[in-house]
Amino acid sequence: MKRLLAAILVLITLSFAVTVPVRAASDGPRIIGLQLHQGEEAVLLSAKLSTEFTDEMLQALRGGVPLTFRYRIRLTRKGTLLGERIVRDRELVHNLEYDPVKQLFLFAGEGYGSELLEMTIKNEDEAIGWLTEINQWPMFPLDRLEKDTKYRVRVMATLRSVELPSVLGYLFFFTTIFNRETPWVQLDFTY
Repeated sequence: MKRLLAAILVLITLSFAVTVPVRAASDGPRIIGLQLHQGEEAVLLSAKLSTEFTDEMLQALRGGVPLTFRYRIRLTRKGTLLGERIVRDRELVHNLEYDPVKQLFLFAGEGYGSELLEMTIKNEDEAIGWLTEINQWPMFPLDRLEKDTKYRVRVMATLRSVELPSVLGYLFFFTTIFNRETPWVQLDFTY
């Protein structure tokens, strides 16, 4: 009877196991360089989205096709009886548009506090850097973390271009170039 209960417990535990997909470097966009730092008041998260911008994609961006990259960040506490408990689930939204009249890139970031982070950028590489990077984002207050507790951070991104009605989508085929998703990337730490 004890063996049967142990086997059932193992099967239940395995059914809750989470697998993280791993992709090859050329298989599409992915999150790289996931790092955590201890700030004065919060755990700071940095990450970079690695994706290939082809000439066709850059032409679409320069032609006025806006891009939206959504970064999903999830902090969980490990070690509970039923698996992990979500501590924080947050989304950062990066929008980039090009204004051909002013010849400026317009960047807007949501999820960085109560105000919208907005800036105009002249340099294309710098604008793409803002779109594809999270730099020292305050993920969670240090005083709310529990000592000697295991945590896991997961990050993924969804890349979208403007969404047009299906009839126009056939005419402007390039708008679907940016509709992609990355696999989840994770990092474990103990506070």
